Amino acid sequence: MTTTDTEALSDICTELKSKYDGDPLFTDKSPPLSEGVIRHRVFMNLVDTYNAKHIASFLTDQVAGKIAAPGGEGEGEEGGGGGAEEQEIVAPKELPELVTGDKYEIIGTLQVPFHKKTEDILYTIEENNEDFYTEIMRCRTIIYNIGENGNEIPKALETLQKIVDEIEKVEDIGPKTFKAYSELRVFVLISTVMTWGNTKPIDPEDPETPFNESDFKKRKPHPNYLEHIGCEREVVLQGRKFPAKLKTYVICCGVIYGEQEEDLSFFFKLAFYNEEYMPILLPGNNRIPLIHIADLSKIVHGIIELIPKKQFILAVEQTPCTLKQIIKALSQTMGTGKVKEIPKEDAFLYADFTQDMFDKFTVNLTMEPGFIAEDMELEWKNEMNLAENMAAIVNEYKTSRKLVPIKILIHGPPAVGKTTLAEKLSEKYNVVHLTAKKVIDMTLKDLRDKITDEKERIKKKEEEAAAKGGGEGGDEDAEDAGEEQEEEEGEEVDLEAIQDQIREIETALNGTENGRLPDDMLIGLVKAQLKSNRCSNQGYVLDGFPKTMEQTKSLFGGGGGDGGGGEEEEAEEEDEEGGGGGGPKPTILPDFVITLYATDEFLCNRIMQLPERDIQDTHYTEEGMLRRLTDFHANNTEDNTMLNYFDEIEIHPLVVDAMKEPELNLEGEVEPIPTEILAKLGPPIKFEPTLQEEILINECVEKERQLKEEEERLKKELVEQHAYEEYQNKMEEWTSSMEKIQLEEERLIVAQCEPLRNYLVKFVFPTLTRGLMELAKLKPYDPVDFLAEYLFKENPEGHMFDPSYTREGEALDEVKESLSTTDSKSTTATNQQ
Repeated sequence: MTTTDTEALSDICTELKSKYDGDPLFTDKSPPLSEGVIRHRVFMNLVDTYNAKHIASFLTDQVAGKIAAPGGEGEGEEGGGGGAEEQEIVAPKELPELVTGDKYEIIGTLQVPFHKKTEDILYTIEENNEDFYTEIMRCRTIIYNIGENGNEIPKALETLQKIVDEIEKVEDIGPKTFKAYSELRVFVLISTVMTWGNTKPIDPEDPETPFNESDFKKRKPHPNYLEHIGCEREVVLQGRKFPAKLKTYVICCGVIYGEQEEDLSFFFKLAFYNEEYMPILLPGNNRIPLIHIADLSKIVHGIIELIPKKQFILAVEQTPCTLKQIIKALSQTMGTGKVKEIPKEDAFLYADFTQDMFDKFTVNLTMEPGFIAEDMELEWKNEMNLAENMAAIVNEYKTSRKLVPIKILIHGPPAVGKTTLAEKLSEKYNVVHLTAKKVIDMTLKDLRDKITDEKERIKKKEEEAAAKGGGEGGDEDAEDAGEEQEEEEGEEVDLEAIQDQIREIETALNGTENGRLPDDMLIGLVKAQLKSNRCSNQGYVLDGFPKTMEQTKSLFGGGGGDGGGGEEEEAEEEDEEGGGGGGPKPTILPDFVITLYATDEFLCNRIMQLPERDIQDTHYTEEGMLRRLTDFHANNTEDNTMLNYFDEIEIHPLVVDAMKEPELNLEGEVEPIPTEILAKLGPPIKFEPTLQEEILINECVEKERQLKEEEERLKKELVEQHAYEEYQNKMEEWTSSMEKIQLEEERLIVAQCEPLRNYLVKFVFPTLTRGLMELAKLKPYDPVDFLAEYLFKENPEGHMFDPSYTREGEALDEVKESLSTTDSKSTTATNQQ
């Protein structure tokens, strides 16, 4: 082979290499799908949503490949038929295993661009990024959640199709390459039980027969979830194309609850803010499939670790709850304890109630888990259902939301301003304002409301019984009635006991001259209010009570007082609050103690300045005021004051001088609460904004930013315009002066360019000739000196040696000097600014 042939062959090889570079047929590299795959990396959509945050938090704490596959998994219980959604998938005997030792890494997309990723997310990527699918292809596991946002359905299907297309490219290369390709992809779709919403009961005679995973072909979706079921079917079908290369799973989730809540947040907020009646959408006996977010996280982790044969997995709890059970338990645990049955349509009268909530809370499905309970052997977050475990779920909710109640006690002498401050604090922090009188009134009102509600319940029950007895009610109606009766057996109220309690309080009030209750009874009522849900949720501000050390110890513990509750109440307190012995009870103890200080003279002067009509029939008469001040000082000596009690348990009182002049805010208005108190208490507790609220807030912030930028731009333009106008005026003035100076200079140049003879004839000879003629007449002794004196007299202003001098030029020089002085002053002033 000649040198020419060798060079030609080399050129051909180079051309072919550049043409087919990267093609698996012409390279020894692995197919493109396996390049850079990180087996412990997981892609999740919308990593800033409720579900994704908790799943990501759980996964990033797990080591990939640590769970061993259970033996005998997947016996094909859904098999048979070979239909479009065949549940059984025959997988290869050996699947590629995860490399142990690396914890899971999470990447994903954001729901809204202004959200920040959590610490569990490695990084986020935008869907319009050209490297979006490249980043997804580097992940072994892809998780798409369509249960929270139906707009993610097309994106999930597009991503799945991209994975299938890449596998098909490898298959097109040839059977050997396809067989050698060992990378396994896992696609998990998190859907919702609403795709079963209109499924008919399996056994019409027994509608409570639960659905399980083997019934997935029979499911009929709720009308608002048709796209969801279409997506589920497509995911299952795509997983059958390449069972050894791609595993697809559909997790059908119940209504998710737990932590800061998402689906149930509407009801939790109503209970937290003590809505008088928690609504139950009629009929209320519909069973709602549920799953705790922690259990869902474990299920997702188990699937991507175990790679089960089943594609369709129900993620629901073993014991269902009815809507009525959930709402009643929530109302009793965190709300007022009262519920009200309302027509379904009336639910939309609540401002924050949505169609999605309506669909989920009116669904009626009895479902039981199969794979997660039997094969995965899931360790449940709670063995009890939601209604039975409501107390723990409420605590979990408050903790995750950081809903810490603000408990305040205000202490001080009479007329110092305790009630005014308490009302302001109650308004700002949305806490319950409690005084001794308010406690008594609230207790009586609650007791009377219980009587009214119980009478209405009994009346309604009798009417329903009469209606069912007179009709053709079947076994189903009787069974429902039996269930309701069982639920209400433990809710019956002893009307006689309540009436006796009301009479006891009223008798005690009427039996004293000043209308006060005995200490033991009043402390019992105050203690009951402090333990109530409304005080446990938001907190309280206790105004002017307790007054003495003995009352303080009896109310909060730590003393040997009677406590006003009897032995039974003390036993209950020991069970609920972890031990007796008279120790402080942290559930009702105040977090902050504020004592207002003022001298007796100041307080008496304040009362004297009040109008007569304001102090009539009050304790602020001269005699009453002196008596109350005496009692206060007697109960607050240096060694015996309730403030010492709080000092001992390290709740150090904040002393505020009530005699100081009121503070003013930026608008010049009186600040209702002293800044030292606000600094001590901190900000009020509040819920994080919802997604819609976040979007509105972000839009407002963006508009404000744009308006600020526009304002700065206009201000800058105005300054520039003013400077330009000033510059133009100066330039015009300067130009005019310069034109005159230039004209004078031109005259000077012309004068300098004239011939010497003409110059002398014009400027010198006329004066000199007159001097010589005078010299000839007089013939002085010193003619030169005479001629000099003569010329000086003819030019007395002294410009005899400046041939360019003219009077017009002198005027122009004065103008020029004036302009220079003005510019110098302007520059100095600008530098000083």
